[in-house]
Amino acid sequence: MSDPLAALLLGLVQGLTEFLPVSSTAHLILVQDLLKLDPERFGLSFDVALHLGTALAVLLYFASTWIALGRDVVRGRWHEPLLVIIGTLPAAVAGVLFQSAVERELRGALVIAAGLVVGSIVFVGAEAMARRERATPSLRLAEALYMGAAQAIALVPGISRSGITISAGLTRGLRREDATRFSFLLATPVILGAGAKTLLDARKAAELLATPGVLAIGFTVSFLAGLAAVAFMVRFLRTNSLNWFVAYRLLLAAAIVVAVAAGVLSP
Repeated sequence: MSDPLAALLLGLVQGLTEFLPVSSTAHLILVQDLLKLDPERFGLSFDVALHLGTALAVLLYFASTWIALGRDVVRGRWHEPLLVIIGTLPAAVAGVLFQSAVERELRGALVIAAGLVVGSIVFVGAEAMARRERATPSLRLAEALYMGAAQAIALVPGISRSGITISAGLTRGLRREDATRFSFLLATPVILGAGAKTLLDARKAAELLATPGVLAIGFTVSFLAGLAAVAFMVRFLRTNSLNWFVAYRLLLAAAIVVAVAAGVLSP
């Protein structure tokens, strides 16, 4: 596969799966493993481009919300901004403390399959518990922390950041559209932080090796696909449940187990 085509495919995978509740980390690991891509051309610098593309997508989609939160801060109305700040902390701390260990120890195909199954069980349970009667401003700071802790668990491949955070919101009685919106607000600083950390790691490793054309393709495609995925999820979850994604997740988990058994993927 040519480098531009591989960059296009990875950008599409990152952009779509970052915001759909199917786990972007799991899909990127699987695609890179199947394609046997050269890490010198698709290493840390390329990861930075993908993260920046999806971060720009969610920032642009929720630009008016971020502006409103900034106005709240200026006017001394701190409740909703604090919800976002408190909700972001667990994933930020977990990323600093555990991301490197997770990337070393929990990238195997069977771990991904297990994460897909566990995440699916969480989705079904959360939808069964959901009352869907509260708006985001009614959240207490402890509940925002709870949703942030759920987001932190998504470091494990296969879980899905958006899926588990939305599920946590549903268990606190949030309307599905409010849980979705708040999960994406919590994800934005985390995606930016992950991109910044990856950039720092790349500079330390002198691994800024991807060609400008490949970086541009990955960034552009991940941005466009991410923007489409955010817009789709916000609209879809107004009237549909997370359970729509469970069948795909379970089928993917089964396919991974079969591929490992057949020797196509390493466990």
